[in-house]
Parts: sequence; structure tokens; C-alpha cells
Amino acid sequence: MRTPGLAPHFQLIIERAGRLDTLTVRVEARPDCTSQRRADAARELMHAVKGRVGVTAGVEVVEPGTLERSSGKLQRVVDRRESLRG
Repeated sequence: MRTPGLAPHFQLIIERAGRLDTLTVRVEARPDCTSQRRADAARELMHAVKGRVGVTAGVEVVEPGTLERSSGKLQRVVDRRESLRG
């Protein structure tokens, strides 16, 4: 929420690539955020996550209103590793 150009609406997507888990932060842009600012904001957020949490995460900046909400609330963590367990 401290990164200019980004809205406070985000999801953490956890997936498994081979034997490694991966983290992607999907975050909505603010309506007035330009495409160049989105690219800059994605880099800023990626460095902030690495600096504060110590985890390398991908960052995907999406259009405002893109992240699905159910009953007005956003599902913050999407763990896609469950579908891979057998």
C-alpha cells in the first residue's frame, strides 16, 4: 500500500514449479496509474518484498477491479499447490 500507483487490493498466489514453491503478488493499479508507472511500481514492490520478508516474489500489476471479490471481500491467499498433491 506504500507503493505509489498501486491500490490496496492484492492477492498472494502460491504455486509449485518442480520442487520449489513460487510466490506471485497480484496487485491492482490505481485508475490514474500509467503503464510506465506500473512497471516501476512492480519493480519497487518486488524489491520491498525481498527486503522486508527475504523472499523473491514475482509481481503482476493488473487493471483496477480485476481481482475477483466474493461477498465484497478479496481472497488474499490463493494456494494452488493443493491441486498438485495426490
